This record gives sequence, structure tokens and C-alpha cells, in this order.
Amino acid sequence: MSVVEAAGLTYHPISPKFGAELTDAVLLDLHDDEVESLQQLAAGRGVVVVRDQSMTVHQQAEFAHRLGPLTTYPVRDKDVPSELLVIHADENSKNVAGSKWHTDISSEERPPSLSMLRMEVVPSSGGDTLFCDMYQAFESLSPEMQRFLKRLSARHDPKGHHLYLSGAKTLRELPSQIHPVIRTHPRTGRNALYVNSGFTARIQDVTRGESDALLAMLFDHIIQGLNFQIRVRWEPNTVVFWDNRVVQHHAAWDYYPQVRHGYRATSIGEIPYLATH
Repeated sequence: MSVVEAAGLTYHPISPKFGAELTDAVLLDLHDDEVESLQQLAAGRGVVVVRDQSMTVHQQAEFAHRLGPLTTYPVRDKDVPSELLVIHADENSKNVAGSKWHTDISSEERPPSLSMLRMEVVPSSGGDTLFCDMYQAFESLSPEMQRFLKRLSARHDPKGHHLYLSGAKTLRELPSQIHPVIRTHPRTGRNALYVNSGFTARIQDVTRGESDALLAMLFDHIIQGLNFQIRVRWEPNTVVFWDNRVVQHHAAWDYYPQVRHGYRATSIGEIPYLATH
């Protein structure tokens, strides 16, 4: 297995262009320049896996603040910081969040940049998370399709928003947003496909039939993109970072009735844009 060193961090590539697993890293001991390198690595390779990271929920929230301003969640457990979303499934669960390809809450005006998910309890097998690289999803389209998509924007509805799914707010209380179909990552300058089946409802300025057909084609392109997908197997105290600006994910629910329990922090990103140069 090849080992790569970049800006003080050492990692194994999970696939040639996508994903990285850090070696010998202790997140709570990282200096500011190493946290910056972590964010740059996530921007470039999309997903960063770190094993054997023992920490409390308060330590996780404190570390996540080093990644930028955080989304907050309705407090259901006074022992869990409001910056952490509890991820839990057991024998009483009828479904699980994230069981379709999506990027986190893209219906926000400033959708998330990095997500940080730490698992404490995992099933004996199953419960993996699949990730899909939206850089390669865009780059693998024909040049003519790339040019066409760069002219388009899409409406993202809050149908998969955690505040709606939890019952904290109604759909009418949560706004929709218009974002470019292709967005530019501010750190790398690379373009990525930015539509997802969890939130993207409509391509703007085309007919409903054209929108449905185009979204169906793009969603199918993502689903079938095995050459730019990876699968992460969880262990207790595994932490995974992913950059929502250029990555979609899908939680496998193949472990019922076993327990899967963890905590996710999500930093707030910028308004999506497509660079014109």
C-alpha cells in the first residue's frame, strides 16, 4: 500500500484519485497548520478517514470548531453539544437518514463544507458509508455536456433537511435555494457536479419534463459511477471527514437490527458559485 506525505500529514490513498486514510494521526493533538492541511487534503481528495480516535462529544465539538463555524441542532440530550447531530439506528428504527445519495443540506444558502462523523458503536458487519467523487463525476462527462451544465442552475428543496425530518420545522418554514449545477471549490479551483437526489428538485429555466430527464440522467451517472466511488468500513472511534462541496455519500442500512451510533459535526460553507475564468 502506497504512503503519501502532504504538508505534515501521512496518508494511504483509498483509490487512485479519491479518498485518503491518515496514518499515525491523533486529531486532538494536531497543530493549527496540520488542521489546515487536513482541510486542504479533504478539499483535494474528498474524504479523509482517521482510525482509533478516542474522544468525548465535547472534545469532538471543540475540534470541529477549528474547521469553521458550525451548524447547530435542536438539543435532545443535554449531555450532547448542540453542534453535534446524533446518528443512531437500532432494532426500533424504521429507516435511517442518508439512505440515498446526497450531500448534506444543500438547500441552505450556505451549504456545509466539511462534515466530521465519529462512530462509537458499529454493527459486527455492514453499516458502511459509500462516497462518490463529484470532481470525477463532472470530469467524466463529455466536454459538450460539461459546457451545457455550466449554464444551468437548480432548485434545492429542504425535503431531506434534518430540521424537517426531526419535526422541528415544517417544509414551509425552511427555504429552498438556487445553486449552480456545477460549482467551483474555492480551495482547489476545480469544478464539481452539484445536484443530488436528496435535495435537488428542479433544473431552472427548462420545462419540467426536461428537468426530470436531465436530473434522472445525472443521478444515474452518480449511482453508476463505480470508478469514482469508495466504501468506508466503520470501526469504533473511526472519524471520517468529507467535503460536501465535492462529495456525495450514501449510508448502507444492511445491519438491522444491530446498533450503529455516532455523532456528526458540520461546518458552514460559502455560497456556491461557478468560477467564470
